Order: sequence, then structure tokens, then C-alpha cells
Amino acid sequence: MDPLSHAIIGLSIHGLSQAPSLGNPASIGALIGAIAPDLDIITRIKGDYVYLKHHRVETHSIPGIIGVSLLITLGLSLIYSSFVFREVFLWTMIGALSHVVFDLLNSYGVALLYPLNRKKYSINLIMIYDPVVILLSGYILFFSGRTFFENLMMGVIMLAYLILKALDKKSLKRILQNQYCKGAEIRKITIMPSDYNPLKWDYIVKTKEEYLVGDIKSFRGIPNQLRRFTIITNSIIEKSLKEELGQYFESFTPFFHIDFKEEKDRIIVKMTDLRYRVTNGFKHHAIFHYNNNAQLEKSVFHPFKMDNQITIKNDR
Repeated sequence: MDPLSHAIIGLSIHGLSQAPSLGNPASIGALIGAIAPDLDIITRIKGDYVYLKHHRVETHSIPGIIGVSLLITLGLSLIYSSFVFREVFLWTMIGALSHVVFDLLNSYGVALLYPLNRKKYSINLIMIYDPVVILLSGYILFFSGRTFFENLMMGVIMLAYLILKALDKKSLKRILQNQYCKGAEIRKITIMPSDYNPLKWDYIVKTKEEYLVGDIKSFRGIPNQLRRFTIITNSIIEKSLKEELGQYFESFTPFFHIDFKEEKDRIIVKMTDLRYRVTNGFKHHAIFHYNNNAQLEKSVFHPFKMDNQITIKNDR
């Protein structure tokens, strides 16, 4: 989610207890804590390659939540004269935890168990900019003076919304299974929230031989297949996966397709992240250039669009 959404959510959670105030260090702690995990954006100074390697990793992990919350609380203790450390630390950590939880609910995921591993876990339930979550959080934030029962109802509505999304997703998965099980051996079905439409989902169906990519509308929609990719494997592809960029790309996304192309004087291996679509294709790519002797000449990372080129390995 974007920083503004996280700020509204974190502050609204504190608002369930008492009206937020600039004079209350716990309110400010919850606000800053809800934004703080995205401070990993400072790694973008070193470019998209470094940024995407660290985004939603260290600061979005359990140790990261605790460490960031402690630093924020120590900083606030220098500003406010009236200060209960335990209270402010608790609300700051709740704010940071809300950030990580809502990032966990979308398709990008978080490396919750770092440093044990860098795997990004995701529940694939809500959009990065989810209007229902923001509206409910905004209501809590801007309409104070509620009773305990009203606060409880806000929590019930939020929980009911997430349950409804989960049930919708489960129902659509059954539709996709029925659609594709007739002619193919299904290995995995992944359903993700759309980037911009709350009533649409993106899907990736992996069979023994190919990936099927498309979208489907909520509440028993009909699958709209947009692309299909034949799964290819050979020694050069296996070699690419062991290269620095190959390992990076494999840790960056759990859903990617690999193309193999042999030309007159070179061999090209192209990896495509299947999670995020744009008008004419997909956002993130990695391309490996080999000579006819299968020696790697260079590998290039293309984050966000093909025009962005980050060379990882120069010509030998």
C-alpha cells in the first residue's frame, strides 16, 4: 500500500482507543510507525536493482518491526516531556505491524521471517490501493466520539469485508479449476487482486506444459484468458537461473516465465514476472545474452518497463 493509506490505517487503529492528537506521543508513534517500514525506499538512491532487492524485506520483518518501533519511540522521547515509554512503544509497534499486515494481504508480499529467509509471503486478498479499507479507516479517523459498540462494529465490518474477499477468491478458484482441468494437468492456481478494479482478479494457472494468464470478475465471473506461455527447460535456462540475476529474479517473484530464443549469432533467455501486467505486457523482466558457445556476455534487469536497463554482468 502507499504511505498515505498506511498512515490513515495506523492512525485510525489508534483512533479506536482515543481521538488522535498531535500532543499525544502515542498517536504520533502509531502514525510514524505505520509509515516507517517503507523507509526502505532510501535504497533507491542506489538504483532500482538494489531497491527491489530490499523493498519489503528488512524493515517488513518481525525484527524490523521491533527495531523500527524502538528507534521511533526513543526519538519521540526526546521531543515530548510527558512520556510513558511502554505505551508509546506499544502503539508505535501496532502502527508498524498494521503496515506489514496490510502489505501481507496484497500480492507483493513481505519477507516476514527475515533474516531466517528472504521469501516474501503474500495472502493475495486486497488491492494495493483498496477503497473499502481506506474508507473504513477514514471514517474511524475523522468521525470521533464513537461508543465501544460502534468501534466494535467497525472492526466487524472490516473483518467481514476480508472474509467476503476470501470467499469470493475461493469460489473463483473453483471456476478456474473447472475451466482448465478438462484439457490440462493443473499444477497450481494463483488468484491475485487486480491493481485498480476491486471487482476483478488476476489469475495465473500453471499446468504441466504452460502458464495461462488472465483475469476474472468477482462473484462467479467467466475467465478471460489473455496470454499463454509454454514452459521451456534446457541447460542454458538452468544455467541462467544460477547466475546472479537469475537468483535475484527467482527470489524477487514466485511467478515467472522463461522464454528461450536462438538467433544467428546469439542466444537470448528472457524471464518475465507474471504478477503485474501493463497495457502491452508485463512490468519486470530479466534478459540474458549468450554467444553461440553458450557463454554469458551480459545480463540485463528491466524493472517496471523495458526502457529501464540495468546491466548486471558486462561483456567478458
